Amino acid sequence: MSSNDETKRNANAKAREKNAQVHQDRDHAAKIVHSQFDNIGLTKRNADYMFKFNQALGSTKLSADKKNEAVQTMVQELLEGQKSGKTARNMWGTVDQKVENTVHPPARPADPKRDYWKNAGYNAILFLTIFFLMYGIIYFLPTKGGAQPMMGITGIFISAAVAGLGIPIVTMMFAPNIQHRYSIWIRIILVILFLAVWMGIFTVSSILPPVLNPVLSPYVYIVLGVLSGVGSFYVKRHYNITGGVF
Repeated sequence: MSSNDETKRNANAKAREKNAQVHQDRDHAAKIVHSQFDNIGLTKRNADYMFKFNQALGSTKLSADKKNEAVQTMVQELLEGQKSGKTARNMWGTVDQKVENTVHPPARPADPKRDYWKNAGYNAILFLTIFFLMYGIIYFLPTKGGAQPMMGITGIFISAAVAGLGIPIVTMMFAPNIQHRYSIWIRIILVILFLAVWMGIFTVSSILPPVLNPVLSPYVYIVLGVLSGVGSFYVKRHYNITGGVF
């Protein structure tokens, strides 16, 4: 046998030993990871599910904190579910399905009561946009009776705030997924009363003395309208608004 053959055989033997060592290291590491789900009260099947989920979640782009939070939450839910005979597969489907729902959680269903304040804020900003642009633009419209009447900035903010606070309540009155205390006719009357009060506040705000309700330049109103419009668009996209007028 030539020295070249001997060298090749030795090299192949070393490669096989190295591969075997790598496999052993991987198996050892996997056993260590799997052991974190053993002896914590999970059944063997549920512990195996959590091990596979943890392995699959590790290859996603989810942050380490969110991965750890998801695993810990699932373990607690599993321990509670096991008391009534539930398994991880019953609760979350396959590992792949659970990973997908963890990385890309489904949007929460709309809840007007839970989301009241963010809906109120969005509607207030939206009505600021409407009022600012309306009064900024109508100033330049031709009229026979002189300059168009302008609302002062205090009146605009008050009217927008009342609309913001009231519109989500009106939405809740007619939401199909809410148990309503009053009949449809009473709710319609309440909405009419709200509109009347809103118009009354709007009128009173418009006649406040200029020192309390200064009228700004129409150009300022238009700029503020554009800025508040951008703000309302951001709020709607960022906070998933479901109770807005638009």
